[in-house]
Amino acid sequence: NTIDNVNLFKERPPLFCPSVSILGDSEQITIFKEGAGRDIIDIKTEALIDDFIAKCIYQVDDDTFVGKIIVELSLGYTASRGPANKEGTFVLPYFVTILDKDKNILNKAIFSVNSVFDGNRYRITAYDAPIAMAIPVAPPVTGQDFYIYIGFQLTPAQIKYNQQDG
Repeated sequence: NTIDNVNLFKERPPLFCPSVSILGDSEQITIFKEGAGRDIIDIKTEALIDDFIAKCIYQVDDDTFVGKIIVELSLGYTASRGPANKEGTFVLPYFVTILDKDKNILNKAIFSVNSVFDGNRYRITAYDAPIAMAIPVAPPVTGQDFYIYIGFQLTPAQIKYNQQDG
């Protein structure tokens, strides 16, 4: 007796992951000390998002394929200590936004990298701790119907600075 395994399983939809991108003009941030000065000596921290690691895990019902995609995302960055950074610490606010296929925002969350420049170090390249996001799916909707954008959460003044300097 042989069992025909092909007929035992329903056709499973493809398990695509959402597209993840760094939102243009939000990949760098310059943080100045308090006050009006905006010269190079007034910079506390400069940072660049230069990478990310993303993976997705489908948690769906085997019969209906209804469930969710868990997206684990870790931000890769390089931070530089500026002349005005006397305490040797930094906080880098960043966002993760989930959009549907029509580019409507479904969710936006703000996180932050909090770290220190150890000793005399003036530059750090690292990954932030992974965050996890759940996206509901049900056929015909799969991961390819979503987009995820990441970037630094910039103030209007930081956006203007990036546009002038960038």
